[in-house]
Amino acid sequence: MIASSVNSGFTRAESTRAEFTRTRPRTVRRWPTYNLFRRREEPDLVCAVPNDFPVPAFVTGEAWTFAGSIAAPSEAPPGFSAEVAERGAETCGFHLFHQLPAVAAPEPVWRAAG
Repeated sequence: MIASSVNSGFTRAESTRAEFTRTRPRTVRRWPTYNLFRRREEPDLVCAVPNDFPVPAFVTGEAWTFAGSIAAPSEAPPGFSAEVAERGAETCGFHLFHQLPAVAAPEPVWRAAG
């Protein structure tokens, strides 16, 4: 009698499925700090550059000024999209966006009952 390999009791499809459902270690994504540069002639035009990326050459001239940084999503100005900024940083090292005017919260409208 020839010795055969021990079967674990799973069919090939079941064992493959078990491999995909195995828990993978979680990776923690960090929010990068973005340095913001505002165009002097067009103050609504902002260039966001991740802190660990070089500042693009077009921003280093006198036409742009440093406008602060954002270290958390809650600090992001209106018009800034973290997803789009991440993709822009991956492809070209920066993200240009128009800062939208801040929208005031609407005042509640009270109606008399009756």
